Amino acid sequence: MVINLIIVCALVGVALLLIIPAIRLLESRPLLSLCPLVLIFVATSFYNNGLLISFVWSGITINVIDVIGPLLLCLSFPFFFARLRDGCGRHDLLLLLLMLWSCILGWNYSLGLREFGLQVATNGFRSYFYMICIALYVASLDIARVWRKLEKLVLFAAFCLSIVAIIGFVDGGIARGSRPISSSHALLILQALLIAIFMHQRGQLRLWLIPLVVALLPLVILLQHRSVWIVAIIALALVLCLLPSLRTALMRWGVIGTVVCGGLCALVFGATLLESLADSYSDVAASALDPSGAEGSSTTFSWRVQGWTALLTGEQMDSARERLIGNPFGTGWDRIMLTGDGVKQLRSESPHNLYVQTLLRGGALGLLAFVALHGMLLRGLLRRAKLDAAARPFLLCMAVLLASQLVYYLVYGSDYIQAIFLGSAIGWLRHSETRLANR
Repeated sequence: MVINLIIVCALVGVALLLIIPAIRLLESRPLLSLCPLVLIFVATSFYNNGLLISFVWSGITINVIDVIGPLLLCLSFPFFFARLRDGCGRHDLLLLLLMLWSCILGWNYSLGLREFGLQVATNGFRSYFYMICIALYVASLDIARVWRKLEKLVLFAAFCLSIVAIIGFVDGGIARGSRPISSSHALLILQALLIAIFMHQRGQLRLWLIPLVVALLPLVILLQHRSVWIVAIIALALVLCLLPSLRTALMRWGVIGTVVCGGLCALVFGATLLESLADSYSDVAASALDPSGAEGSSTTFSWRVQGWTALLTGEQMDSARERLIGNPFGTGWDRIMLTGDGVKQLRSESPHNLYVQTLLRGGALGLLAFVALHGMLLRGLLRRAKLDAAARPFLLCMAVLLASQLVYYLVYGSDYIQAIFLGSAIGWLRHSETRLANR
């Protein structure tokens, strides 16, 4: 017994000796904290069907981000404690708004723990928890020192995902039903393209990378995630509006890349590729013309709209309290929907809309805080870009990335990679406002 106690005390002592240098290392090199997130995200594209590998500990399912998230939140604690102790300025308003949104969701998580238990409530809260922890941590960093390295990390991740996608195409994944990577991975490829455009505008994109970057756009098209197509159209239109000096070059390289890569793919895959792209385009057009429908007789988007309507008019929103602050996490997504034959059917899958999810789990207050956070952030980035010439490329890049997220959230939820961009946008706006205020 005494020997076991001595061993435990020795292990605790060694851990205490190592934890302080580890914290100091992560504080001095914050990219070491973000690298695992990006690499894990890339790794999920070629194992476990795009999902995180989890393990069971004491009856509770845990994955690696469940461990990294709280660690990042702890690392950001000194920054926020200092802000609350010394008083927050006007440039800290977005941080306070993010914390308010987190508190609203945290309250419903605590209610879910009491009503449904740890495992069920945590399963519903996980995606929000990742978003909160990582966004708060990245927003607390000296983003001007971190972002340039983070750009290169995102480009590296996009090229790795491109290789995975190409291997999937070669193995027969051309049809829309057998796409080699998920929509969230395709979105990261698109966002890497957007980041590379602004790197080129700053003169910091190496020449040998340009052909690889140009090939990302046709790759996004070939992946046939129609929601990402819509995001790409809107994001690239914003880029053309915000960077008029690059319009000619962007359009020329976009056409060249699409024609060359498209021609090569057509030669390799032939009619199968053209038929698959035609079917995807037809479904997008049908979604625009038919905003409502039933399963089996309409489009995927129409089926989702019916699901959102059923959730927002069902039992989960039938009281003043639920409309104001939402339901506890763990409540689920059960709703009654109609099939193509007019038969009622119980569905329980995720609604695939972050705004609907936030309204159901955070109520009107939670959704208002979420929309206000992104709206004020987007407005602040565009306004500050007119005043801060030095940070203008970074601020505009953040605005375009944020806009791509807001469009993507109409048909999907968020993930921990998007939380990095949200925190970076808050960090860049704070950096610009603080620097000009100090002048």
